[in-house]
Amino acid sequence: MRLLPLSPGISRPVFWQAAAANFLFFSTISAFNLLPLYIAELGGAEARIGWIMGVYSLAAFIFLPVVGRWVERFGSKPFLLLGGATAFVASAAFAFVTELSPLFSVLRILQGFGYSAFFVANLTLIAEIAPPKHRAETMGIFGISGLITMGAAPALGELVIQAYGYQTFFLVASLFSLGGLLVVAILKPPEVLPATTHGWGGIRPAMLFLPLLISVIFGVSHGTLFAFFPPFAKGVGGVERVGGFYVAYACAAIGIRVLGRRWADVWGRWQVVMPALCIFALGIFLLLWPGPLRAMFWVGGLTGCAHGVLYPTLAALLVDQVEPGRRGRVLGLFSSAIVLGMSLGPMTMGVVAGWIGYWGMFGLTGFLPVLGVFLIGRSLGRTQEGAGKP
Repeated sequence: MRLLPLSPGISRPVFWQAAAANFLFFSTISAFNLLPLYIAELGGAEARIGWIMGVYSLAAFIFLPVVGRWVERFGSKPFLLLGGATAFVASAAFAFVTELSPLFSVLRILQGFGYSAFFVANLTLIAEIAPPKHRAETMGIFGISGLITMGAAPALGELVIQAYGYQTFFLVASLFSLGGLLVVAILKPPEVLPATTHGWGGIRPAMLFLPLLISVIFGVSHGTLFAFFPPFAKGVGGVERVGGFYVAYACAAIGIRVLGRRWADVWGRWQVVMPALCIFALGIFLLLWPGPLRAMFWVGGLTGCAHGVLYPTLAALLVDQVEPGRRGRVLGLFSSAIVLGMSLGPMTMGVVAGWIGYWGMFGLTGFLPVLGVFLIGRSLGRTQEGAGKP
């Protein structure tokens, strides 16, 4: 059985080169999930951690829609190079910042721009070469290259920090994005036919609203979990090393991408999104179980499974509705919705945690995916009622 069903005429080397570049780029980005530990070591409180982690996503939210349209006009490769170079410079610069200052926010904004340019360009490239009947599957398999880094980069990063300190860690992390630039340099993306319509080409905002709203909810839950689990586990639960959470998360996400890679294409997009949201909520609620160490692997496993399903399925939902040549802007909106949530989550929940503590904050966060299920069910119910009317 083939792992990746590419259509005849599609260049497999392009796919695997794009995946390799994605792995290297996100090795740098994922390593910075440990940045809250450095901020806390320098004396930053919860609100400061939330702001610095969230401003990255806020910057990406601003840049992503713009980059999506630029990719449609100028192609993927220039923005793969620009994004990789920006991430390398900004990440390496952290090695030279040894006290809390506005430079933390500036460098996170640069990382957010680098992410925007690189990720939208790469995801658009994959969406263009994916067979329509295997779109969610192809995008999901591609995404494994980034998911691996979510577990490996923080786990290995902890070892580097313990042995050599944070400055060496930042320099080592930045070198991976430099390696991604070398892979992109030999990449030859296929030519994409221009759209047959102008502007938004008949895209109806109503068709995009619900998938984008669910993407925001997913982003809030994901961003809050990743921003505050390390200090919560170490400060409240007395956990020495949190790398196991990231390993469990990544392994679960990768496993579900492989085992369930056809679910969304065969059963329907919303039919897999709703249970995935419920599983994500369950994973967050497990943080309320006394002792994060006991629940750490279950939290990572459940939320990782949900991520593995949600990301490619929501992306496919949006791409399904547009013609070639319009996918860059739609994927830019999708990515923007995710990172908007990832920005709002740490920024707002950091303040909430300061008021009611980590326990209450995670309890509130867990209800958001449940709200998403309610909204989807209500929307689908209305659609079915409308279809039944004469």
